[in-house]
Amino acid sequence: MNEHATAVIDAYLEADAHPVPHAILVEGPWGSGKTYFLEKIYEPNRQEQAKAKRFHPMPFLFVSLFGAKSAADVEKRMHRAASPGEVAVGKFIGTIISGTLELFKIKDATKTSFDAIAKRAASRHVDYILVFDDLERVEEGAFGEIMGIVNSLITTDNRRVILVGDEKKLLEIHKDANWGEQNEKIVGRRVRIEADVKSVVRRSVAEVPDDTTRSFMTERVDVLIDLADRSHVENLRNLSWAIVNSAQFVRSLLTDPEIREGHEDHITRTMLVVVATTLWLRSNNLSKVALDKLPNLSMTLALRSMGRHDQREEEDPETKAAKKFSETFAHLAVESPPLEYRRIIDFEASGILNDAEFTMWTKSQFGFGAGRSEPSWRRLWHSYARPMEDTEAAIEELKEELAKRKYTTRGDILHATGLAIKHSKAGDSRLTDGADVVPFFKAYIDDLVASETLEANKLDPLPLEYEAASGLGFASKDSPEFAEIYRYLTDRQVEVEQAALRKRADEIVKEAEAGDLEALHKLNIMNDDLSRNPVLLGIDVDRMANLIASDVPALSVGSKLLAYRYHHGKHGEPLMAEIPWARKVYEAVIARIDEWPVPHRTLSKETMQGLIRHYEGGRDPADQIIPTAQGAEAEVEGTDDEEAKQV
Repeated sequence: MNEHATAVIDAYLEADAHPVPHAILVEGPWGSGKTYFLEKIYEPNRQEQAKAKRFHPMPFLFVSLFGAKSAADVEKRMHRAASPGEVAVGKFIGTIISGTLELFKIKDATKTSFDAIAKRAASRHVDYILVFDDLERVEEGAFGEIMGIVNSLITTDNRRVILVGDEKKLLEIHKDANWGEQNEKIVGRRVRIEADVKSVVRRSVAEVPDDTTRSFMTERVDVLIDLADRSHVENLRNLSWAIVNSAQFVRSLLTDPEIREGHEDHITRTMLVVVATTLWLRSNNLSKVALDKLPNLSMTLALRSMGRHDQREEEDPETKAAKKFSETFAHLAVESPPLEYRRIIDFEASGILNDAEFTMWTKSQFGFGAGRSEPSWRRLWHSYARPMEDTEAAIEELKEELAKRKYTTRGDILHATGLAIKHSKAGDSRLTDGADVVPFFKAYIDDLVASETLEANKLDPLPLEYEAASGLGFASKDSPEFAEIYRYLTDRQVEVEQAALRKRADEIVKEAEAGDLEALHKLNIMNDDLSRNPVLLGIDVDRMANLIASDVPALSVGSKLLAYRYHHGKHGEPLMAEIPWARKVYEAVIARIDEWPVPHRTLSKETMQGLIRHYEGGRDPADQIIPTAQGAEAEVEGTDDEEAKQV
């Protein structure tokens, strides 16, 4: 591919002289591989061929014009590209080397005539063919000046210059730069680079650092090329990133011998699904919302269409995107992927993959390794493609597991629920032992709560899984029965989490009662679940008041607890439900302090009231521990009483 571009560039570089001095333009859209072609394919091949002929050609000097502001800026970049060591040393010790005096006097350079700058640039680094990349990304307003330096380079000393850019973007960004005239004067030949998918795939795989991973992917490079062709990839940078990402998942799986030995097909499918997903995510053909819809999409659409006959429901854009992705990569069975799409999204964002967690999840879900088997609900989920004998065995196994309350996590429970609804509607209620699905699973969840084995649900504003879990979509998720169990499970999980938080809060108070007063600060940690939720409502008011009013050090810590805990709270938030409780604690503490001897009661009350009032200033009166008017009145009365006692 791009043989025509090779021929044009060869002719330009090999000519002894050009009747009309000119540069050539290597053109193509962003991400089409222009720089990659020149740097990774054309130039290495050119050098290799010359070496075979015992000839040493002039090398390329790549200079990016991204953000270039002036001719002096371009000259500086040329010197940095050709002599990075000199630039580093010059910066470090202030040494002026190889003309860097002129180079770093940017302010002075911009005051000199443009011709002087251009001539000076043309005379430097004559042992290179200049490749000016990112032509269209020159700063607006500087394009004419920078093209002037290019003109001087090709007319002075007959320098060979290759310009690299997206001409369409150039015309959009620099519409006032008179590109037509610049083009006519400077560009003599032009070539358009077509995306060379094969070369990028092969080169990206060859650059995988881990030997085992590189060997595995090299053996499957033709499959990767076929996948890239199916995806109709246009941006080769995205393709390179997709292969880089997939290599990490392959490497992770290959580290585990129980996965590596005998499960090459699974590793291969994981590699391909990661490449396909990353490509479409980076190309904006797919979103996180669309990926959420992908597991079991075809079955969901089929069930929704039942009973509508000729009525056609308009699909939303996200569903359309998921459907197109599924159709494009049908051979990968992307609706039941070998890993959760969440992992691909998370890795794309962070570049971090927990090998131990990922391999353990893979083995538990697919039954890899000694003593493991694929979960019964997962086997039943795939019953549409498996022998009836296998399905019957999965039904009996899942029935027994449900009776023993084996599944305690949200995703597993919802999968079992969806399958039970599906089979019940097909006339088979064995999974629930003949009981109706909704009461059966409510009782199931209640039993888990009673035994304290139900997975808690974090009280965070993050979306809960509704479409899928463990890479597979929930069966029957559009049914009212599923929605009812989903809501019930969510509510009970919240209760479990709240109970766990209340237990933690009680343990912290016990630590303080045992002498570690600083433990109370754990209740004020910003963005912690304990500081965002009303977990102190279960603490007896007198118990907390006795602790805080036990002595001055305890009062100091307790005052900070009451002052700091609600400082960032907003009216209506869950935490602010504690305010009536906090007010009672405050009143009980004040009553106990009134029994302290003088001057401790007066000084301590002033400190406590001042601290709390300072941190709750400006809040809604309903959210104040010491309401403003009442607080002021109480303070005056308290002061009068103290003075009277003193007298």
